[in-house]
Amino acid sequence: MSRFLRSFIIATVLFVGTTAHVGSPNAIFDGNAGGYPVRVVVRPPEVIPGTAEISVRILDGGADVQRVAVRPVFWRTGRQGSPAADDAARVPGPDHLFTGKLWLMSTGAYNIEVEVSGPRGTGTVSVPVVGAPTAEVKLGTGLTIMLVVLGAVLVAGLLSIVHAAAGEALSRPGTDVPQPGRRRARIATAVAVPVVLALTVGGWNWWQAEAASYRRTLYRSLDTRAMVVDSGIAGAGRQLAFVITDSTWTPQRMTPLIPDHGKIMHMFVIESSAPRAAFAHLHPERIDDSTFVTSLPALPPGAYDVYGDIVHESGFTRTLVGTVRVDRSDATAAPGLDPDDSWHLASAEGLVRTPDGLAAAVPGGAIVWLGGGTEALRAGAETTLRFALRDGAGQPLGIEPYMGMGGHAVVLRDDASVFIHLHPMGTGAMAAQQAFEMRERGDTTEAGRLRIPAGGADPGAAGSHAGHGAGLTSTVSFPYMFPKAGQYTVWVQVKHAGRVLTAQFDAAVGG
Repeated sequence: MSRFLRSFIIATVLFVGTTAHVGSPNAIFDGNAGGYPVRVVVRPPEVIPGTAEISVRILDGGADVQRVAVRPVFWRTGRQGSPAADDAARVPGPDHLFTGKLWLMSTGAYNIEVEVSGPRGTGTVSVPVVGAPTAEVKLGTGLTIMLVVLGAVLVAGLLSIVHAAAGEALSRPGTDVPQPGRRRARIATAVAVPVVLALTVGGWNWWQAEAASYRRTLYRSLDTRAMVVDSGIAGAGRQLAFVITDSTWTPQRMTPLIPDHGKIMHMFVIESSAPRAAFAHLHPERIDDSTFVTSLPALPPGAYDVYGDIVHESGFTRTLVGTVRVDRSDATAAPGLDPDDSWHLASAEGLVRTPDGLAAAVPGGAIVWLGGGTEALRAGAETTLRFALRDGAGQPLGIEPYMGMGGHAVVLRDDASVFIHLHPMGTGAMAAQQAFEMRERGDTTEAGRLRIPAGGADPGAAGSHAGHGAGLTSTVSFPYMFPKAGQYTVWVQVKHAGRVLTAQFDAAVGG
């Protein structure tokens, strides 16, 4: 696939895709609502205003659940300005599933609050979701034909009324319309025809103008440019610069960025062509309003796709996308990398099938995709990607927190139409969750800015996620729903003995 064609495909998918992720619209969350472990799936609408579909699954015996309530909290209004919660309906069956629908009325960040009540108490979880128009709904053929017919009937009726008003209406009841009256009716009708035609054309132009105005509100990825540059510092090697070049990227139109897991951006640099053997997870510094720079790790020469996850103060998340070419002279290990940066070159040994699943060799052992290669993955179905860290003898190795989490995963479709960065809690950004919590506590300035204390104690600091790194064992799981069938690559990252370990797997997803 040519670089131009690949860039065109990515741009097209992003224009009709979603905000926080590429081509993966649904939000999925695993957590505890008090004493009830739950999985929440939010399917946002394609148009705004529109209804989001919510499903809440009780993962540990939900027969005793008495009530599940859901409500949308818009970032600007908070809980006080939000509608009352709606009760979700229990779906008959053994799955302990509840479903509901919520209206998202404005474009922006939402917090979907889910409250579960029962004998184990009442608990709430919050699922950050971005509501943005991503598609234009076309009229169906049948509806179009019906509207055209009705329009023709209305036009004919209007002309008939004009003809009658200028002729029959001015004649005595029970008498024929005289010749002058018939002539007057014909003249009035002839005058009315261009007037009605002008009104029809004007209405059509208004309709097209409204449609064009709506299309301008459709979410699209921001224009970017990625390039390899000299650092200008002796011995510092070369750097990767990621620049937002979009004209809409202005302080007046965007809320400021906040760190997530203590990083202002999570950047992923992935080899563009199969087998995608080179992968890097980097954390650049922001040197001005639109430029992010990181040292370039030792990646082989070639073309790379660049993805940058960022979070706004409002809770709005987005993924920036670009491409970059790394020449042979660029592939040098550079100092100045973030301590949490990591990169990975796939082993030529490939994967090994074990009784527990597919195993990818890592230093000191292997990462095993539990059930990998045997589980049937289906598009649109909930799944849990489960991985285990083992030593050379197949015994469990303890996982350490990596930026406050048990691990990170990346899912990429072979044509780059789907990209997502996953956490054990699901698809959402924890900084978005905590930004909502800070606003509810009133940790804001008079202008509505978050009060982020000096010294890095921000809503997305790795330390603030410590609870999500507690109780780690040798396994880590990621809830997900593959949006469409196809071939995917999955990277999973865990930390052991102070070292980030990365494994790469292929996944075939059926329809």
